[in-house]
Amino acid sequence: MTIKLHKIFFIAALFSCLLLPISSLGAGSKGPSSGHDDTMLMFVGEDLEVLSIASRRQESAWQAPAVAQVVTREELEERGIKTLSQALEMIPGFYMARKEWGTQSYLRGIPDSVLFLYDTVPLGSDISKSLHPLDHELSLASVKRIEIIRGPGSVLWGPDAFAGIVNVVPMTGKDLDGVETGILYGIPGDQEAFYVNAGHDAGLWDAFLSVSGREGEEDDTVSNLVRFWGDGETPVAPEDRFGEEKPGRSRYLEASGRFSFRDWFTVSGLLSDYKRPYAISWPEKDLTWRESRSVPFGFIKLEAKKDLDRSSALRFTGSYSWLNPEYEIIDLTLNQKERTSYSEIIYDRSFLSGRGLFTAGFSYRERHIKDAPIWDGYLPEYLEPENESFLPIITEADYDTRLRSLFGQYTHKIGDLDFWLGVRNDEHDDYKDHVSYNAGAVWSASSQWVFKVLYGTAYRTPFASQLLEEEEVDLEKIKTLNIQIAWDISKRAGLSLCGFASRIENHIMEDPYAGLSQPNKQDIKGVEIEGRLSPHSSLDFSANLTLTDNSGPDETYLSKTYFDGNIWHYEDLSYPYDSGPRTLFNLTGTWRPVERVTTFARLGYFSSRRLIYPGATEFHSTPGVWLLDLTATIRDVVFSGLELEFSIRNLADKEYDTPGTYSTIEGKPFSAIVMLRKRW
Repeated sequence: MTIKLHKIFFIAALFSCLLLPISSLGAGSKGPSSGHDDTMLMFVGEDLEVLSIASRRQESAWQAPAVAQVVTREELEERGIKTLSQALEMIPGFYMARKEWGTQSYLRGIPDSVLFLYDTVPLGSDISKSLHPLDHELSLASVKRIEIIRGPGSVLWGPDAFAGIVNVVPMTGKDLDGVETGILYGIPGDQEAFYVNAGHDAGLWDAFLSVSGREGEEDDTVSNLVRFWGDGETPVAPEDRFGEEKPGRSRYLEASGRFSFRDWFTVSGLLSDYKRPYAISWPEKDLTWRESRSVPFGFIKLEAKKDLDRSSALRFTGSYSWLNPEYEIIDLTLNQKERTSYSEIIYDRSFLSGRGLFTAGFSYRERHIKDAPIWDGYLPEYLEPENESFLPIITEADYDTRLRSLFGQYTHKIGDLDFWLGVRNDEHDDYKDHVSYNAGAVWSASSQWVFKVLYGTAYRTPFASQLLEEEEVDLEKIKTLNIQIAWDISKRAGLSLCGFASRIENHIMEDPYAGLSQPNKQDIKGVEIEGRLSPHSSLDFSANLTLTDNSGPDETYLSKTYFDGNIWHYEDLSYPYDSGPRTLFNLTGTWRPVERVTTFARLGYFSSRRLIYPGATEFHSTPGVWLLDLTATIRDVVFSGLELEFSIRNLADKEYDTPGTYSTIEGKPFSAIVMLRKRW
């Protein structure tokens, strides 16, 4: 413990040394009020896209110390976006992989590498790295904007801000003073949905409440393996395992709310419950079985702010969040619980009339996990009819983790140059302490040009089985260099080029039925190109291209491979690193032929992908795919305030395969929705 405290003291002393001379220089100056300081460092009130996650304060995405992007509510509605995965698949670097159970995210060739936040509260889980609400589990009906950062962010956001951060920002009573309702119907699957938003702005206080729901069939695959687990000691006899069964309909229900008093006190929360059934196929033995995910989750969050003087402030955040995952695997049900308490105090101080900004904080996180499943056995192998005696061993473990963090970041402006340095120390009870850092510079030669150089490190929280099986865990770590140049030619044209290089150390993958891979390393390089053009005030085009490449050893698992009637035989299983597609492309266009009508089209492409999983003897590739989506919105239909939206995905009804869990599955088919929205 002495060594750990010395680390924290050293970091605190380092920032004190940096600040003391700067504080002395600015002691005699009278800067603007803290309310103005919150925005003057990076922009001066222009109508720009704003985000809050790059520096833990509002600033423009253009000059933020990060490769940043914002998707506004207007864009969500114009593009017919209904899920987080639909929004992110149009962003450079992101690939949203369709799986039987939902969507798996890839960012810059790294799966499950994004820290997802809702109102800055983490949405992930220590039980499973792929447990993120990317589909209808999280409604976008009440969302104001989506903030996106590509690159590590552990200094200000802690564990799991690995390859990037996505923050979903909900609406407030100041955004909607009234009521907004919407209903939706879609095919295939007889999709039905609704939402109600209500807000009020009373000046000193404002409040907002949203309720939404959805139901429909998302998978109609017929399962032939319907019984297996039997009495829990031995499997069902092979002749009694088979039948026919469909997954059934999915359901989703969500409620969220927010109350704010002035600018110094806010309480907010979210409740979500859903159940999504699906089928998993294993073609090698012609087996298909039913599974489902049901993950009620939610949080309550309290924020408070106190201005200490005209140039400094204290901010407090406290939250309590919960997850109750329930998994059905054929005729077995597994239940887990995850509870997280989090508190944080941040100190902000500006110097030299806003040219310098220091942000420092301390946070404490306590997480309690109950019945985390640890698998000892590769499930598909047990399902073979030849196995009449053995069930996979599943250990349900309870454990607690505690994390204390001290962090700070200083940003300074000299002429057209902004530069920063940030450091964070995480002291954990169950794994090695970790220091994250970032540094970089933003140079604005003019209002039309910006050049960014950013370097940062981050790490990921260990898997549950790592904490339970290893005495001292070596954390998965990433180092990333970003170089971006952007040219805002005019209001009608712009271009951006970003190159990145990442090195991952102690890389570990998890298969739910095969355990953890051996520690590995990977080098990933790539480039992201974006452009926009508005040849006419009613017509907007944009395009982006992402190219990635990786190098490194194959992944290795130690797994049961075959059964000879008496014992299971173990063998090292090696397979390629799964980086997803190496090429991603999006071309979008928005046309407003008349004031009341907006049309949007997107042509998207992702290159070939491989079906990679432990135990495979061959790694099949699926070809690249071009997909076309179209959305049309008509406002003031019949009477004022009523909007009618038509949205079609995979307009050409292109049939294609995509990698699933153990087999290729059908890609997303032609789908269409009709939606009515009304603001009262």
